[in-house]
Amino acid sequence: MSEPRRPLLARVDLWWALAAGLLAGVSYWQMAAPGLLAGDSGELQFAAWLAGLSHPTGYPLYLMLGWLWSHGLDALGLAGPARAMTLLSALFGALAVGLTYLLTLALIGQSQADNRTARLTERIAALVAALTFAWTPTLWSQAVITEVYTLHAALAAALLWLALLWRQDVRFLPGKRTSSLLAVLALLFGLGLAHHRATLLLLPALLVFLAWQAPAGYWRGRQIALLALLALAPLLLYLYVPLRAPASPYLSIELWPGQPTALLDRSPSGLLSYLLGQSFAGEIQGPVQALAAAPGLLARFAAELTPLGLALALLGLAVLALRRQWPLLWLTGASFVLLTGFNLFYTIGDIAVFYIPSYLLACVWIGVAVAWAAEAAGRLASRRWAGRGQGVASAAALLLAALPITLFWSQAAQQNRSLDSAAEEGWRALLAADPARAAVLVSNDRDELMPLWYLQQVEGVRPDLAGVFPLLLAQPGWLDVGQAVESALSTGRPVYLIKPMPGLELKAELGQPDASGLTPVLGPAIVGPPTFAAEAVISDAVRLLGFDVQPAGDAMQIDLHWQPLRPLSADYTTFVQLLTPDGVKIAQSDQQAGGVYYPTSLWQPGETLRDRHTLTLPIDAPAGPYQLLVGMYQLVNGELIPLGAATLALPQLPN
Repeated sequence: MSEPRRPLLARVDLWWALAAGLLAGVSYWQMAAPGLLAGDSGELQFAAWLAGLSHPTGYPLYLMLGWLWSHGLDALGLAGPARAMTLLSALFGALAVGLTYLLTLALIGQSQADNRTARLTERIAALVAALTFAWTPTLWSQAVITEVYTLHAALAAALLWLALLWRQDVRFLPGKRTSSLLAVLALLFGLGLAHHRATLLLLPALLVFLAWQAPAGYWRGRQIALLALLALAPLLLYLYVPLRAPASPYLSIELWPGQPTALLDRSPSGLLSYLLGQSFAGEIQGPVQALAAAPGLLARFAAELTPLGLALALLGLAVLALRRQWPLLWLTGASFVLLTGFNLFYTIGDIAVFYIPSYLLACVWIGVAVAWAAEAAGRLASRRWAGRGQGVASAAALLLAALPITLFWSQAAQQNRSLDSAAEEGWRALLAADPARAAVLVSNDRDELMPLWYLQQVEGVRPDLAGVFPLLLAQPGWLDVGQAVESALSTGRPVYLIKPMPGLELKAELGQPDASGLTPVLGPAIVGPPTFAAEAVISDAVRLLGFDVQPAGDAMQIDLHWQPLRPLSADYTTFVQLLTPDGVKIAQSDQQAGGVYYPTSLWQPGETLRDRHTLTLPIDAPAGPYQLLVGMYQLVNGELIPLGAATLALPQLPN
């Protein structure tokens, strides 16, 4: 005789989930960025508005939803395109929190030996888990800007929750061969793949779980084929990429008159590479490096969940193991291992956001631990005070609600982006400085240029300007910001830096920046041979071609002409010493050549660079002629390590 069927989902739990999502959503909405943002956020803001393309892998589901959402809110007068897309992140974040509540409650319920409706204790525990996840620093940071990761978190939570609902359903209906839950799960998995490729990491855990928990004879070929079709059908959304590529005008740039350059390879192989994100393949490291990074996981999770949260997550994992809930342990544990393990191999700069689904699972385990601890407290209390066990259990669960409350208060000020208008204000100030028509604006950082592209594409502001940055084009001349400046000058158009970049005077003659930071580039730094030839080679690494000398009152300006012979692995300091004929030093200048923006590690073999030093002459300096001693060194842990031997540049430098 089968046991009484437990409802798949009680209506009251939908209200609890809604309350959790609303509580998180209100905090996200209050702290969301007010408008235009830099980086990928700015790019997604204009790409969604135009139904265009963003960076690989395209995110077609997100961009289509973003187009509908941003145009809808704009038509209703509720938010402009930029603000609307940030509110969409907040909405998906709130949805992820609500789904985390439902996932946690289902996991707690199925980990119990008995079959009963959820108790208040379990609901409080699920709420603690959901709100802890809501206010983990990384999820919160993505819910208050325009980004793709809150939707990814919502889809991951929904997939795992549906798998648990299916398990509960199939345990009470062993003869049922089809399930609408499976159909929804398969379709949702496909939509997840149409959004973010990391969804694929959940597939092994889901497949094994479904095969393990299905009754004998449950699976049939036609059913499997139908589910596979439902999972693959959403991948047709990737047709959005070739269809919308021609409608993305920012993917073509005309730096030289009559020579438009495509920023996206629209050939079949180029589009496939874009869809697969092959440009990120170089970010995958080997097993040795991944294992070396593994010990840092505890610190990472403790920083995200607090040490108490980390301890509770480990306790929840132990509770599932002690109860021998191996299927539940597999579904959550294998998913966690695959998601987290991949992150150890992936070294992309914003890897922190890839841990969000791992934090979600850890918070689910926190819910299991809170429910277990509360029930244990209730049992102890009932032995001493009959009839008070449930009250004590609920009070214990509420006590552990201090965890999300602590997270909220400790993180609120840091995560608040409601006053973050720096990107928009900075660019409006730059454009108000009125750069010359058809000018090329250069940055060392792609992220800084995205607000300009937004203003041009969405608001139609200064479409004559071209914004460029390193690696804009996958061809020589764009490897670094120095080459970007050189390429910009080769167009014959006016060129500006969007901010002061000390060190680029090695490559270009720079004018004075204005109040906005706009800095004119007047031309190349070197236009001819040095006044004094040297032709000295240092350590087979760099050649000193010579130098120019310019008196400046009681100082002497020395412009060294360097030519790298091979890539340099370190950022070296160059020095110039002024010596008397008998070798007595009377003045010296040391500086990191190229500063922050063009240090020696970025120098390209064959280019010629101007390294300007100013030597202050003492009042009692003896009469010339002088000698120059020139060289390079690096400081490692306070130790000076020279690059080869210094060279005596010219024994007859006049006074």
